[in-house]
Amino acid sequence: MSPLALVLIVIGLLIATTRAPFIFAPERTRSLYLSMMGTDGRMRSLGILIIVIGAAMVWAGSMETSLLATIVYDFGLLILAIAAFMIALPAPTRRLATSAWGGFSTGVLRALGLSAVVAGLALSAYGLSL
Repeated sequence: MSPLALVLIVIGLLIATTRAPFIFAPERTRSLYLSMMGTDGRMRSLGILIIVIGAAMVWAGSMETSLLATIVYDFGLLILAIAAFMIALPAPTRRLATSAWGGFSTGVLRALGLSAVVAGLALSAYGLSL
């Protein structure tokens, strides 16, 4: 199994498992996510975690020369840029995240959770087929 396939499987499963709670308990999940972003230190810690994910995507995307590898590589670079912004400027990032997460109704959160779970599982299934 190629590194690209492994990264797609892991990313897909991470998406599915972190978004599934929105289907069953959207308000509690939203408040948990907002508490995870509650301070500058927590935002920086979250940024470091996201850097690990982005770096894995860049590494896996650079191993092959396919269109999929290029997409994964470019998206990994975008994730690294977002994570760097989270680490360098945690307060504006927290305000943006709070306003974005707070703007969704319960029904929208459930629909987003369901669609993210389906997309994450599809991504993992595609990674298994590589």
